[in-house]
This record gives sequence, C-alpha cells and structure tokens, in this order.
Amino acid sequence: MIRHVFSWRVAEGHSNDDVIELLNTLREPYPYIKYWELGAHEGDPGDNGQPFSGVLINDFESWDDLQKYSIDEFHLEVVAKLKPKLAERAVVDFVREES
Repeated sequence: MIRHVFSWRVAEGHSNDDVIELLNTLREPYPYIKYWELGAHEGDPGDNGQPFSGVLINDFESWDDLQKYSIDEFHLEVVAKLKPKLAERAVVDFVREES
C-alpha cells in the first residue's frame, strides 16, 4: 500500500474551511483511493511552533495508482485552485507496511 500525505498552511486572507471544501471534491471521482482522511489542525500547538493548517492522507494500492491520481486532469485543476490559497505545502509518499 502506498500512503500519500499532503499538509498545508493557509495563506493570509484565505480560509482553511475553503481549502478543506476544495480538497473534499477529490474524494469521490477516484475508485483507486483505498483510504481517505482529511482534517484541520485543532488546539493550541504549545511549544511546537506554527502547525500546518491541515492534512490529507490517502492510500493507494500501487505507485501506478498514485501516479494516475497525480496527473489526473481534475486533480491538477484542484491543485491550481489550491495553490493561491496556500502559504506552504508539503507532500510525503511512502510504502505503508501492512500490519
């Protein structure tokens, strides 16, 4: 299983709710997404500095499925709409060990 983790910080003047709403449009059109979790940061970060605004976690059966998702036209349209709303973003893809 391949795990795809996307985190972001919302740009000044933009709403995290809008970012999450836009990301949620990616949930349905991809039958090869095997796991979906999307959430906003909550709570006081304490001494941990400025937290990311949220995270999207997806699992795919294969690297090929992740690649199909990454280059899909609708996905790229959503990414183009997201970019101006984000101050920072990070992605980590890795093989998730089955338990």
